[in-house]
Amino acid sequence: MVSLLKKVRKRTFKNSNDIFSYPFRYISTIITSLLVNTSITPLQITWAHLFIAMIAAVLFGIGDYLLTILAALLFVLSYILDMVDGELARYRETRSEVSVWLDHVSDYITLFFVLAGIAIGEFKNTDNATTLILALISCVLIGSIGVVNISKRASNKIKQVKAIILPFKFKWSKKLHLGIFTISFIILTLGPLLKQVNIMLFVFIIIIFLAFIKAFIHRIKLIELEFRE
Repeated sequence: MVSLLKKVRKRTFKNSNDIFSYPFRYISTIITSLLVNTSITPLQITWAHLFIAMIAAVLFGIGDYLLTILAALLFVLSYILDMVDGELARYRETRSEVSVWLDHVSDYITLFFVLAGIAIGEFKNTDNATTLILALISCVLIGSIGVVNISKRASNKIKQVKAIILPFKFKWSKKLHLGIFTISFIILTLGPLLKQVNIMLFVFIIIIFLAFIKAFIHRIKLIELEFRE
């Protein structure tokens, strides 16, 4: 088991992993090592990740704090499974365009519904319309990024579009970057737990807006390349 885990980590860890994803990667690779010799497919893991995230969104939307804690735990599990599907595919070398597309789209669907659930739950408790306005802006930005990024041509560059690259380098990482989905996951988890949803939404909007600009510029470059060909 230990040797298999080391083998999985060696084959699935990437030098360009998100800085905040490393602790979760150590958990996800344990799950991956348990699945590599089973008949479970990466696509099935992606569906499980999406299904669990939807349950978390519903629980967030109820507005009860104990259920919010449960929702946060499920959201963490969903995030880890989102790593597992890619690791399993890389280890088996069976990654398909369908699985890449669904993995990509499921991230935006997850963010959209979890964000909506958190906002609804907060509004039930506070009747603060500002929460709904900030949530609406956030959802529009998430949807916009999803539309901009959906492209067969861009499928092999999805990770580049997702990340806001930071110009830092360390011995253990060729390229350290801050991915919008990892930081979004952390913010969306801590916001309702700390009962600071509006602050969470404000920070989230800034991050997603920067990501949208990056994605839009990347998309323009792809269009220019298509015209040249």
